[in-house]
Amino acid sequence: MVWRTLRKLWKKEITKIATLLFFILLLAALLYRNFETGIRSLFEAIYFTLVTISTLGYGDITPKTVPGRVVTMFLIFSGMILISSFTATISSILISKKLKEGQGVSKIKGKNFVILCGWNWKAEGVIGSLISSGIRDIVLINDNDPVQMNTLTDKFTKAEIRFVKGDFTDINILKKAGVENSSGVLIIPDSSNASSQGADEKTVFATMTIKSISERIKVHVQLLRNETVPYIQRAKADDYFISDNTVPFFLTSAVSNPGISDVVKKIMDAGDEDTLISADIPPDFVGKTFRELSSHFRTKENSILIALVQFQDVLEMKNIDSKDTTSIDAFIKRKFEEAGRLTKDLDKRKIMLNPDDGYVIRKHEAAVVLKKKRIK
Repeated sequence: MVWRTLRKLWKKEITKIATLLFFILLLAALLYRNFETGIRSLFEAIYFTLVTISTLGYGDITPKTVPGRVVTMFLIFSGMILISSFTATISSILISKKLKEGQGVSKIKGKNFVILCGWNWKAEGVIGSLISSGIRDIVLINDNDPVQMNTLTDKFTKAEIRFVKGDFTDINILKKAGVENSSGVLIIPDSSNASSQGADEKTVFATMTIKSISERIKVHVQLLRNETVPYIQRAKADDYFISDNTVPFFLTSAVSNPGISDVVKKIMDAGDEDTLISADIPPDFVGKTFRELSSHFRTKENSILIALVQFQDVLEMKNIDSKDTTSIDAFIKRKFEEAGRLTKDLDKRKIMLNPDDGYVIRKHEAAVVLKKKRIK
């Protein structure tokens, strides 16, 4: 294994140049130590060799013998060639890496970024909303022209936007984008499809592919058709949203309840001064009432508490890092059956919109609040 790694490294041009440079420096240092009586130690010989090969020439040490001066001349000429070659090789590597990133062919490194799969006319709005919500590391996967994506990167200067070119249903492309290290994946209808049916089918297939890599990856998708819902549920998407479901509400409320649609649109505007966020509930409020928690958010956080999201208390067990989760799954199922609850409830969340003032706050709940943004 070690030998194979060394052979792989030796094939790289920069390794050969660095090795040759090292041996020349070592040989020259030994020759200086042998010929020059003014050089009292090997450290001084190495120091003088480095100063000479870099053509700096401080003058604190100078060769006195003919062999020493010959070695010096050799170092000066070889140094100009080797160091310039070394610098040029490093520059070439960096430029090549940058070009690959721009063309969307580099492997994504890092963790806790959000992946956006697909592209349509709403994609820039999604990116803007992500940035406004505090997400600064975004990876795009689509088949667009790299030039277009690079222009987009320059547009959103407050975030690090990286691009992987390819089909987001391809498992190799997803792995290149580092899907396993992401904090979540968003899939929007891809405009490269001629019909909505094709776009939804691609979304379902991509979700299945991502979940086959790891079921722990959170996948949130946008659908175009209600008919696709059973299939996206089977694919185990964590959330799904249907594009046209909000249209009836906005149209009817504009007639029957004027002003409501404007308020909702204002709340949905991520760039506005007030925005909806999910907030952690302070531990000391567990066991207290909704009224007390609401008062806390209003007075301490300058926010309005709108709803509570209740997560099942066994969800933490699903995040145990284990290659063999069979025994864990069996334990969870058994505990659920003992409690008279269905195992399918594991992945469900209960939404409590504007509960009664006397409602008692429980563990594994989060607050949804309308928060005023801080003006910097």
